[in-house]
Amino acid sequence: MDTILVMNTSNTNNASGDLLAANQTGSLTVYKLLYDYVLPIIVFVGLVGNLTSIYLMLVDKQMRKVSSSVFLMSVLAADTGMLVGLLLVWIESLGYPLNHLPAVCRINVYLTYVFGFLSIWYVVCITVETFITICHPTKIKQMCTLFRARAVAVMLLVTALVLYVVAPIITEVQSAPHSNATKQCQPIAKYGGLHQLVFYADLVLTLFVPFVLLIILLTFMTVAIVRSVKRKQKRTIKKTNEDGNQSSIGKLPQVRVAKMLYILSVSVVFLNIPSHGFKLKSIISGNTHLSDAESLIHLVLLFVSYTSFSVKFFICAACSKNFRKLIDQHCCCSRVTRYHTVPQQTIETAT
Repeated sequence: MDTILVMNTSNTNNASGDLLAANQTGSLTVYKLLYDYVLPIIVFVGLVGNLTSIYLMLVDKQMRKVSSSVFLMSVLAADTGMLVGLLLVWIESLGYPLNHLPAVCRINVYLTYVFGFLSIWYVVCITVETFITICHPTKIKQMCTLFRARAVAVMLLVTALVLYVVAPIITEVQSAPHSNATKQCQPIAKYGGLHQLVFYADLVLTLFVPFVLLIILLTFMTVAIVRSVKRKQKRTIKKTNEDGNQSSIGKLPQVRVAKMLYILSVSVVFLNIPSHGFKLKSIISGNTHLSDAESLIHLVLLFVSYTSFSVKFFICAACSKNFRKLIDQHCCCSRVTRYHTVPQQTIETAT
């Protein structure tokens, strides 16, 4: 969960505080632009894209048999959960603070932690499978099995549900410090120490560890891809037993989707690194109170990271020919029934 440093305010729970602070600093126009126009685009485009992607993978038998599809559907489901939380933020910015109803506040805080954890760790799982596919292709059949993928996905889900069970207990709806009329979903003061523990544990589990793993794995994969391209350029045209073996490996479904999954992992890293870097800089420097300019920069970078929940459909469509075929078969309303004409022969009969 992307929390604003250690200021005890969740980014995905309190839009009213940001807007009111912006009104005081003269940045209201930028804040309203982000919340009123950019956020709904991210949310609705992401919801439609993610749900469409999940539907296409469920209806296609071949996709369901690929282990990486388990992780891909899982991360799309987690991203959808994050987008629902952002939808509540947008609704609040319109003047309907549903998120600050007591039950909704606690449920949303809990699910935001859970979905945030699952979203990044399912991407790590996708990256590990892609790493095996690119760097150790002979181990694909042994390591990338459907059973293992399902088992890991369920284990991560159970871990997240148990790990953050304390989050809704230490959170409640409170009056904002700058306005008694404004309500915010915030940690309870007497549980401040416990909240700090949850915050730093979440920081390690959803930022440090997964992003270090992603950067290391992507570096190895990039080096392997560059070397592979160079080998292909130098290779003479001759068929060997090794080539034949590589050809059979190339027919595996994991290999065919490796490019798409590699680009998906890279996009997650690049879209999230700016906001995470800003957060780390502020934590290391001990700057818990941001200036007006810093708050605005942080918010913009945060919105950039939100796009990582919405772009996976477009990455799949751009990088996978089979995915585009599924879109054409199941989603195109204007799709016209195609008739296959059969050549007819006319036989002249003597009269």
